Amino acid sequence: MRFNLVFLKIYITEIMSKLYVPNEILRVFKEYYPDVNLNDVEWGWEVPAKIYEASFDNGEVEFEVEITVTGHVLLSEVSMELEDVPPIVINSANQVFEDHSIEEADMIQYSNGDISYELAMKCASSGEEFEAHFRDDGMFLAKGYDL
Repeated sequence: MRFNLVFLKIYITEIMSKLYVPNEILRVFKEYYPDVNLNDVEWGWEVPAKIYEASFDNGEVEFEVEITVTGHVLLSEVSMELEDVPPIVINSANQVFEDHSIEEADMIQYSNGDISYELAMKCASSGEEFEAHFRDDGMFLAKGYDL
């Protein structure tokens, strides 16, 4: 059984490395990021939501962009330094998760203009790692795990 799971993982990885991204999706991506070389973009596919995910960096910042099959950009996620996260978000995270440290941060800008922050958290006592999502006004939204 273990061999089959390993084979399946290798097969899925191979398929994902050859993901076909339609021209319409590439066109929309280039409208938003005209200076990014498409050869530098790693594409993924979120099956249940039918979303193309483009990941790339500019040497300083990592980006992740989600585009629907209909060509609508849902959100852009940008990595950021912890000192650039608004203090109200940091304070809220420290209150909600007292025994945790903030390891990394991303700013998420949605197509409707809303902004939220995704913080990679780590529990000091158990070592548990997860993501915590906060609105830009510091309101805690959700705890999740990156799969």
